Amino acid sequence: MKFYLATICLLALCLHTAAQDSLNSDEKILFNARIFTANAQMPFAEAVAIKGNKIMAVGNLYEVSKAVSSAAVKINLDGGCVLPGFIDSHNHAVDGGESLSRPNVSDTLLTPGQLAEYAKQVIKSGEGMTGNFLVIYGMNISSWSDIGGLSRVFNAPEFENQPVLLVGSDWHTEWANLPVLKAAGINKEYIAGLSEDKRKYFGYNSSFEPNGFVADSGFEKIDAVLPTGTSDYKKAGLKAMEYNNALGITAWLDPAAGNVKNKEFHILDTYAWLAKEQKLSAHVAAAVVADGNGDAPAQVKVLRRLQAKYNTNANLNVCGFKIFADGVIEHPTQTAALSQPYINSGSKGVLMFNPAKFARFATNADKEKLLVHVHAIGDRAVTETLNGFEAARKANGFSGIPHTITHIQVAKPADFARFAQLKVLASLQLLWALGDVTTIDIVKPYIAPELYRYQYPARSLLQAGTTICGASDWPVSTANPFEAMYEAETRKGKMGVLDSTQCMPRLAMLYAYTSNAAKALMLDKKTGSIVPGKYADMILVDRDVLTISPEAFRDTKVSWTMFEGKIVYKNNEAVK
Repeated sequence: MKFYLATICLLALCLHTAAQDSLNSDEKILFNARIFTANAQMPFAEAVAIKGNKIMAVGNLYEVSKAVSSAAVKINLDGGCVLPGFIDSHNHAVDGGESLSRPNVSDTLLTPGQLAEYAKQVIKSGEGMTGNFLVIYGMNISSWSDIGGLSRVFNAPEFENQPVLLVGSDWHTEWANLPVLKAAGINKEYIAGLSEDKRKYFGYNSSFEPNGFVADSGFEKIDAVLPTGTSDYKKAGLKAMEYNNALGITAWLDPAAGNVKNKEFHILDTYAWLAKEQKLSAHVAAAVVADGNGDAPAQVKVLRRLQAKYNTNANLNVCGFKIFADGVIEHPTQTAALSQPYINSGSKGVLMFNPAKFARFATNADKEKLLVHVHAIGDRAVTETLNGFEAARKANGFSGIPHTITHIQVAKPADFARFAQLKVLASLQLLWALGDVTTIDIVKPYIAPELYRYQYPARSLLQAGTTICGASDWPVSTANPFEAMYEAETRKGKMGVLDSTQCMPRLAMLYAYTSNAAKALMLDKKTGSIVPGKYADMILVDRDVLTISPEAFRDTKVSWTMFEGKIVYKNNEAVK
């Protein structure tokens, strides 16, 4: 009996190995499949021929067989569903890889007491500490509604000598305990000496005493005292590849792979190392953070030097700039730039660039054929960004560069049609477009109803002709495209549906995560659809994603991921 079982196990292992080897054959035909090609001219097919790293033919078995030799391995997929490799148009992959080995509560809302128990476990184990600092990532931003509770717990005697920094899942907010504030020099004298505009980045009381809350530009004070040299970026890069490939992602735009101002390019160095070691299992378009008010020609020179250094691998392309137009909209941060004041404060948020200066920056970058990818949350930020791109189009004509606005939490109807008119893409994180605390409780009471009405207006943008690109902002939230597409389709959350008129068609979202997102990376000639001549980037999933319920669609698992004709992930294990 033992011999029989051992024989069966060995046979199963041999079959698995044979299947893996077949999929990695240099010349192969995948047939008897339900293939969504993301090619509008021929959206569906049943077979695809591959040679080396390229797609040779798409159609039926008879047609594609003519494109390869008789030696091509034929692989019967038994009616399985094949899609192009997913493309994420806004993914901080290396940062995400690092977060996988750091203390992270993954956006779970914990009480201050529960968080303290987690913190004590991390401190006891010593794993993931940032020097002597305990930095906990992935804080649900609703946690900031109980800053008093956080202060009572983490400023209690048992933490009085332990620096604790809590990082919001939005990566725009933090909370620091007294040891961190003291080290950073954030006290009432410092707050009182700030201009009103700069005070917006800190929480404080009527006596200017800081409460530990910090947002956006306020990070600089804390970053200056954080222990350095504790990150293993090679390990983070490898984890990023594993995580994304397991979700079927074969390309992404990293929107903050460096910073022109502080000259930090360790993320680009990580991608270059992965490429050198032949472990870069994705196409990466990289943008570096720049100053929209700054000297554009000088920043272009920096970018050209980066291109000369890093664009030596076919799968790594430093393509342009990332600009911040504003912050975030949720209470208590409220740094997103709105056209109407926040109801509780009278402020209109923070527009992080001068519109005229940004128009000059965008025009110069566009003339140099460099991408400009802009973070814009509030409607005023969206409008002024579009104004800057309009100036660039007027000055240069259509340069062919698909400038992009990402996030677009609130936008005015008057701006919807401008995206298509200006050929500006919308990179949307629609996993967030659901009815829950983050879109209702800490937003709705604080902004004008006419602004709140158009929160994550995906369907309105689509109907106005906008090219919608799928995006995650990982590690702000999961990079799982199926979960994001589910929310785009249903907009269901714990508190109900967030405006059903903005629900997206499933097919539109499949295009958003494939051929449309490829445009945002300026890679649409090479990948994004199953078309002859493009890279053989595709995935097999465990169900027919075009015919199932939204809930079944959400739970789809990737069976294997193929990148340039080779399997880089194979299994049915769940990845969250």
